[in-house]
Amino acid sequence: MKQDNPLHCPLGVSVRQVIQRINDNKMGIVLMVDQDGRLLGTITDGDVRRFLLNQGSLDGPAGPLIWQHPVTAPAGASRGELTRLLTEHKLRNIPLLDDDGRPTGLFTLADALESEGERPCAVILAGGQGKRLRPLTEDIPKPMLPVGDAPLLENIVRNLVACGFSDIYLSVNYKAQVIEDHFGDGQAFRAHIRYLREETELDTAGPLSLLPPQSAPLLVTNGDIYTATGLDRLYEFHLAHRCVMTVAATQYRVKVPYGVLNLAGHLLLGMDEKPEQRFYCNGGIYVINPEILRLIPAGEAFSMSQLLERVLGAGLPVAVFPIHESWVDVGQRADLERACEEALGKGGEQ
Repeated sequence: MKQDNPLHCPLGVSVRQVIQRINDNKMGIVLMVDQDGRLLGTITDGDVRRFLLNQGSLDGPAGPLIWQHPVTAPAGASRGELTRLLTEHKLRNIPLLDDDGRPTGLFTLADALESEGERPCAVILAGGQGKRLRPLTEDIPKPMLPVGDAPLLENIVRNLVACGFSDIYLSVNYKAQVIEDHFGDGQAFRAHIRYLREETELDTAGPLSLLPPQSAPLLVTNGDIYTATGLDRLYEFHLAHRCVMTVAATQYRVKVPYGVLNLAGHLLLGMDEKPEQRFYCNGGIYVINPEILRLIPAGEAFSMSQLLERVLGAGLPVAVFPIHESWVDVGQRADLERACEEALGKGGEQ
């Protein structure tokens, strides 16, 4: 697949090739064009992830994912008109076309937010003790363990900043001073960092009760997750689906080493030889609407599992964002070693 413009993609490519082009252009979208460069349609990062949730194959053709009627605008449209179109149609991107229908650029949600001076903020949950990693965590908190040439937590902060999240809260408890000494106010990392100081351990949702009032959805991540996932894409996925929460999910495979019998009572219907089952599991990264924060009790240990139970129990919609990129939960030494390999560029897609 050869295209000079990283936003453009020809027909006949695979889903995997579309993902590669989206990763290369870092815009969360590709513009499908014909041989003359005219726009045929679009495929977004969200389109790909919904396809994967429906058990689609990365090596299958990308053609069925193309949206053939995207909202577009003339190349000379004003910023105000483009922002209005984004808001009216609840879009993240608008292709800009010349008089012949060829894309000349892309107006994005980030462009609109920049013009309005708005930026989403993120919370990193970094207060855990990392007991399973002792003695490595006897003197430093788990998020400060080295991964590559920087602490794990610094990798997370830099990824957030690269994805447009420069306003960051760090929730701290165990060995908090180590974290605060390293990051300070965040200026050295091109971020504005503030601290949520847990007097006692508040689990994975409890620290959010320490936040000041919020007016926009929050991105929340555990402080022990190393991933190549574009967190801006997770945030855009959440906004596009208009749910109150979005949970990032990683796929876990279980290979049964025996032939599995399919039964109807005492009768055998068939046998699956050494089948593989796939499950989507909680990836420890979320986007949460501000109105959901009132469901979290103040000053108490409260987990994300408990919060999800309350949200679902209230009949509120929760979306799932599948992670196809590399993802490591650094809980044990083997996980830490794998994260270090990912940082050295030896990892890839799941």
